[in-house]
Amino acid sequence: MNRTRSRLIRYLIAHGPADCDEVAAALALSASTVRKHLSLLCEAGLVILGSGTYKARTDMVERELADFAATFQSAGSDFRNRVTDDSHFSASAFHSSECPGTTKRTN
Repeated sequence: MNRTRSRLIRYLIAHGPADCDEVAAALALSASTVRKHLSLLCEAGLVILGSGTYKARTDMVERELADFAATFQSAGSDFRNRVTDDSHFSASAFHSSECPGTTKRTN
């Protein structure tokens, strides 16, 4: 998640519904920046706009956090269970200081 959007979500969860100017002042951000990010959060379903104020949808935020955590737990488990193959440490074009297909110039 974008750091600004994370700050916005945390602010709305901690302080309740707020209008764009209030959030901008509290977080020392421009109103246009806040409006842009809140719009993206609304599209994602994490924030709702009603009567000129934005409110975090804590149920959706919690669901997204749980999904995010599960993804990393799964990836970590897969990584720990993977058999390490030493062949990936061999020299290749990606590890070489020379570009493939070029010849070294000698004088």
